[in-house]
Amino acid sequence: MNRELTTKEQKVIDEFEAARPGLGAIAETNIRNNHLTGWADIIADTPEDELVAGEGFASNSFMYRSLG
Repeated sequence: MNRELTTKEQKVIDEFEAARPGLGAIAETNIRNNHLTGWADIIADTPEDELVAGEGFASNSFMYRSLG
C-alpha cells in the first residue's frame, strides 16, 4: 500500500515536474522505492530550503537540471 508522501517528498516531485514535465512521476517512483534507491532517506536528511531545482553543466557540456 502506498503511504502518504511527506511535504518534503512532494516538494521534490513538484520541483522535478516543474523542471521538465514527466520527471515528477519518475521522482515519485524513486521515492516510493526507497528500499532500492534511498531517495526518501536522502530527502529526509536534506534541509527543505536546499530542495530546489537548479541548472548546471556537466563535464560532457550537456546542460542538465539537478536538485540541490
